[in-house]
Amino acid sequence: MNAPTPPPERRWTGPLIWLALCAAGALYLAGGARLATSLAAFMPPGKTQAQRLMLTQMQDSPATRAILIGIAGGDRVRRAAASRAYAHSLASSHLFTRVANGAFTPGLDDNPRLFAWRYLLSPTVRPEDFTVEGLHAALERQLEALNSPLGMISRRYLAADPTGSYLAMLESWRPAQQPERRDGVWVAPDGSVALLLVQTRAPGLDLDAMQHVVEALHQRFDALPQAHGLHLILSGTPVIAVHSRDTIKADAQLFSTAASVALALLLLLAYRSVRLLLLAALPLLSAVLAGAVAVNLGFGEIQGITVAFGSTLLGVAVDYPMHLFSHLQREMTARQSLRHIWPTLRLGVLTTAAGYLGLLGTRFSGLMQLGVFAIAGLLAAAAVTRWVLPQLIPAGYAPTMRLRTLTHLSETACRWPARHKWGVACLLAITALGALWLQRGHLWEDNLAALSPVSPASLATDRRLRTDLNAPDVGQLVVIQAADAQTALKRSLALAEALKTPLARGWLRGEEMAARYLPPAAVQKQRQAAIPAPAQLAERLQEALAGLPFKPGVFAPFLHDAAAARHLSPVTPDEVRGTLLGARVDNLLYAQGGHWYALIPLIGVSAPQALAGWFAAHPMPGVTYLDTHTESTHLMRSFREQTVGQLGLVGTAILLVLFVGLRDPREVLRVLAPLALAELIDLAVLVSLDERLTLFHLIALLMVAGISIDYALFFARPDSAPQGRRRTLHALTLCAASTVGVFAILALSSLPVLRALGLTAAIGVGVAYPLAMLLAQRPGTPPAAERALS
Repeated sequence: MNAPTPPPERRWTGPLIWLALCAAGALYLAGGARLATSLAAFMPPGKTQAQRLMLTQMQDSPATRAILIGIAGGDRVRRAAASRAYAHSLASSHLFTRVANGAFTPGLDDNPRLFAWRYLLSPTVRPEDFTVEGLHAALERQLEALNSPLGMISRRYLAADPTGSYLAMLESWRPAQQPERRDGVWVAPDGSVALLLVQTRAPGLDLDAMQHVVEALHQRFDALPQAHGLHLILSGTPVIAVHSRDTIKADAQLFSTAASVALALLLLLAYRSVRLLLLAALPLLSAVLAGAVAVNLGFGEIQGITVAFGSTLLGVAVDYPMHLFSHLQREMTARQSLRHIWPTLRLGVLTTAAGYLGLLGTRFSGLMQLGVFAIAGLLAAAAVTRWVLPQLIPAGYAPTMRLRTLTHLSETACRWPARHKWGVACLLAITALGALWLQRGHLWEDNLAALSPVSPASLATDRRLRTDLNAPDVGQLVVIQAADAQTALKRSLALAEALKTPLARGWLRGEEMAARYLPPAAVQKQRQAAIPAPAQLAERLQEALAGLPFKPGVFAPFLHDAAAARHLSPVTPDEVRGTLLGARVDNLLYAQGGHWYALIPLIGVSAPQALAGWFAAHPMPGVTYLDTHTESTHLMRSFREQTVGQLGLVGTAILLVLFVGLRDPREVLRVLAPLALAELIDLAVLVSLDERLTLFHLIALLMVAGISIDYALFFARPDSAPQGRRRTLHALTLCAASTVGVFAILALSSLPVLRALGLTAAIGVGVAYPLAMLLAQRPGTPPAAERALS
């Protein structure tokens, strides 16, 4: 009697290498990975000078650092008291370069350098101010001020500054268009809300830093005794960016959890095995780990958005273990079962990875990261399925599967005459092309606002606070480029003079510029020249004091400072850093890449088209007017056209891989026909649902292409044995059901980006599966075709 054949020994080399690689990857990410949260990586590079300037300002400009604050509730006295206490608390936090609420407290702004520079920076310094008549009039004003509620302030600066140049300088630094003031603080026009404006020290697109700022704003407000019964209103670009990230994160977590639960239930229902459920998670987890390591190695950091979206793109990685599980047989080992389907599975992996190559050619850092993440992850998932999972499945282990109805449908599709199949395909293609033709003028959405996750209520709050504060419009900006700071300041003053015409026509209400705080050196020298020689000034002062009750010698500090001011060097941007003046100038005048830039945010623009036309008709050296809405639309349109062009390269790459793998043009056509038709129908259904296509629809179409190729390849796989075809049908049905279910859940999101990904993928995969069954499947295949695929 023959002895029973012992079960083959498991080979643990693959699992051990996998464990070592996972450990190394995890250690690398734990010790050397850098997770970035800036949105700048997901902004396409600008092609024109205006677009490049716009992107620079979107990444870091005064508008992206400004937070608009309202204090509501209670009565006006309590709101004003809370505003003053809150401003003082925020000014001491070192998180902000500027805190403004309309209160004018010069003593808090004292700086010896600012006081010494008053004659160079104050707009009230003129030759007539230092005549006998001018000095006498200034001294009389000081006498009146001493008897007013501001007498303490006047007395503080009287001896050294009888002309009031210092206070006039500080007063001139108030915003060009101020909100209403009541009880010494800014308020909304109806007086129901106290208003503040703060500017963050950190860049507005550094979302982690902005999260800390927003939390600090709430904590410091809640800690105020005056805040009891009042509530805080926050808006502005940093607040909206943080809120958007939180919304995306919450939705992504909710829907990914729901999708994971649904997928787990589907696997349990299909295989009735907790073992296989746990094993199915290994390729996906390995894919995420491999993708994160590859991106960190290639880019030096990984964007949080890349991890979130990349994990969604890798959903197809779960298909690989499903193919293995559905083909397990009790009479052979898992390695033997996998060997039968590996050539087809390998080809599917390569074509799917080739589909993501298009993302690498976009010159769009965020999308390039997504491409690297997806390609590395898919290859890792396939490797784990090939060399790790078979070693973890006991010999003779196979799940129980029932698919009678689907088997009947599949066999019916196989028996259909070819002319009927292709007739249906042609009819579907013509119908889809007709739908696209009818909507040809409304296919694309190039407005960035349409992708915003911000609620209409939040946008309305931002508009209301921005209007009440007369804050610069984040979408309207003039950028002046020059070789040096002085030229930029001179051009700013020339622009301010020219803008008087649009101001008079009501196209805008005002502007903000560094030259208002720090005039060019030539202007500073003119003001110096207005100061008489020391002996002459002393003589004029003596005459001006006639009849006034001031003690002799009280103005000796004034004479000393005026004489010293005559010999000061003009104040430069480098010298003002660390002062109140520097806090204003640094955000509006800076050097970058060998050039100097002066930013002029525009306030209350009511006619952007008219303003754009005026700038076009009145060109000035180095001056660029930016309507960011218009420029961003042009930029997204340009980038979308570039991305559509990349799809042609993707198609070429997929075609080459298929030709190498199948070596038969007819087989290539059999595989590509369902893919092309599924993509076409997907687009037609989307536009019929009034979906205007965006960049994220294109990304989802890449996913559909990768998944559809897998279906077509496996349906076209020659396998004359009925059991083999049933196992293939089981695997593909499970893959399609899981993919459609996961993305259908994602399509329920209220976030435009997640909805675009989910809806496009769910429709595309839902269509690709039956099309692959109809067009790619055949009842049986001779041995020659088997050899072509192996």
